[in-house]
Amino acid sequence: MIRCIALLFLSGALASYLFGQHGSLDPAFEKYPFEKWLGETGQTRFHWTAKVSRPELSFHQRLRVAVEVSLDGRDLETRRGNNKLLLLVQITDQAGKRYQDHGEVELSRLDENIQAANLQYTWSAFVLPGDYRVAVAMVDTTSGEHSTREAQFRVGPAARELPPDTWAALPAVEFAGKEEPPEGWFLPSIEGKLQWAAAVHSPAHLNVILNVAPSAPVPGARRVPSGDLSALLPTLKAISETGSPSVSDRVELLDLARRKAVFDQKDVRELDWPRLKDSLGEANTASIDVHSLSDRHHDAQFFVTQVRSILRASTEPCALVVLSSPVAFESGEDLEQISLEALPSCHVFYIRYQAPVQRVPFERPMGGRRGGRMGGGPMGRTRPPLAAIDQLEGTLKPLKPKVFDVEKPEQVTKALAEIEKALTGSSGHSER
Repeated sequence: MIRCIALLFLSGALASYLFGQHGSLDPAFEKYPFEKWLGETGQTRFHWTAKVSRPELSFHQRLRVAVEVSLDGRDLETRRGNNKLLLLVQITDQAGKRYQDHGEVELSRLDENIQAANLQYTWSAFVLPGDYRVAVAMVDTTSGEHSTREAQFRVGPAARELPPDTWAALPAVEFAGKEEPPEGWFLPSIEGKLQWAAAVHSPAHLNVILNVAPSAPVPGARRVPSGDLSALLPTLKAISETGSPSVSDRVELLDLARRKAVFDQKDVRELDWPRLKDSLGEANTASIDVHSLSDRHHDAQFFVTQVRSILRASTEPCALVVLSSPVAFESGEDLEQISLEALPSCHVFYIRYQAPVQRVPFERPMGGRRGGRMGGGPMGRTRPPLAAIDQLEGTLKPLKPKVFDVEKPEQVTKALAEIEKALTGSSGHSER
């Protein structure tokens, strides 16, 4: 069986871009007659394929496609002594604008068993609805041999729940890169910005609290290794990109396990990624001080206090968005609900991320009336995971939060539409 080796390209680190009327041009293309190659016949016969994945909405609230190249390891093995293999990708939109990126395969660093494998090389790109042409070229930089592939693809219309101007300021194509987490979740190098609250023309306050402490365990399930921040961080970034100068944003990150606000930024126009990243490192440190451990039964009241503090600093109209995975507090925890005294009448939204889980196989005892298979061994069945316990929602109950249980980006889209209505005042004030 042929193995596959995946190589993901860090486009943001290796190419500089020229944004403007021509799209996004990569200087690496200047060394080669790319357009001429596309019209050639009788090119070098590399064994490779290229395809474009189906567009999918990401937690960044942008449509995303992958350009996937598969290279035959036997071809690569014959070129092992050469310098490198250069891969060029160009996506052309329906207006003729070109968006380019490139990557490299160091032929001297190939896996020793590459001849028995296919090497997978992937670019990821954000796209807008429309018709596109994608072209990929592969060049042996030592011999000059090259080969090209072209294809057409279409991206369908946006989800109806998106506020009308959300994608109005975005480029048709923007290569997303593949950085390591947490950069790979937040994508700080991306320049396109949403403007989902562009319809808000009167002053309004938007407060966002992200809980970065680990989520509650799900009985009978295994968590997906990527973790909750793989969804919560891009969601935080998307919410912060209101596109309205009338909206005053405040973002706070809470580490409930240590009862500490690890990040606070007021009047957000763009999130301070270097400082935010440092706060994530602090929150994810394995060790917790003795004082925090001995005083764990105050975690819920720390959260309540922070919520009250943020709301008291807000003026109407205002909205509070809480981003968190389910939270189960320690036994004996003080779960007193938030007091409404001296608080403005703000709309409160709780976006609760439910990470995908894997069902855990279980064995049924053999030999009963219902028998089972001869020879013993586990049955081919799985136990459905139980719902994760969440006690955070209860502390917010007097605020009458609108709760969104989120597993997929489309569910965040619906939450954004509701938040936008609250900020414009079209949905009225929440009743106390």
